[in-house]
Amino acid sequence: MLIGGCALSAASKKQATYHFQMGLSFLGESNVTGALIEFTEAEKIDPDNHELQNYLGIVYYRKKKLDISEQKYLRAIALKPDYSDARNNLAVTYLEMRRWDDAIYQLKLVTEDIFYQNQSAAGINLALAYSHKGEFAKALAILRPLAAAYPLDPMIRYNIGRIYYSTDKIDLAVTEYKKATELYADYMQAHFSLGQANMKRGYKKEASQNFKEVIRIAPDSEMAQLSREYIDLLK
Repeated sequence: MLIGGCALSAASKKQATYHFQMGLSFLGESNVTGALIEFTEAEKIDPDNHELQNYLGIVYYRKKKLDISEQKYLRAIALKPDYSDARNNLAVTYLEMRRWDDAIYQLKLVTEDIFYQNQSAAGINLALAYSHKGEFAKALAILRPLAAAYPLDPMIRYNIGRIYYSTDKIDLAVTEYKKATELYADYMQAHFSLGQANMKRGYKKEASQNFKEVIRIAPDSEMAQLSREYIDLLK
């Protein structure tokens, strides 16, 4: 009986792994529904897998089911308290829910984890949380050292630009947005924000060119449609 039980356990584990891997494959193809189906099947067999719970949080987030996403991330963290990936993902969910202080709490723990490899993303998220609270000085105090530590990361420069724009320091915002586009030529959001900043300071020709870049990068996107409308206004 013991041998049979062990064999069944091994078979169940193999089945859970199969569903988990299939879920990862679907997620890699942006088939979120397929991923959710497979991860849910895996969860029925292996509910105490912290990595699986994290990925369930991801797919529920992608499905805009933020309350369930939060529950899955919290479950992952309960199973593995030092699971910084899940904490960072949970913080992103809190940002979407506009729960700034909850996001800050999680992200401080992540940024204190010296073994966490994606410190750049965690720092950006922490700065975003402070920015949403209107605490721009704290946000810049996080982003400036990150820019020095990760000089090739365009998202850091872009988010510094957003803070300058929010505090009406438009020329400084333009400088940072330009740095972001120099680091990544197809950074659509940076081109769009640069266009808005140039519009605000009356640089119509430059703004029009910025919006044309958005259209070049993603002609069928909502941002491209907005860019076309801005270009018409600038004529």
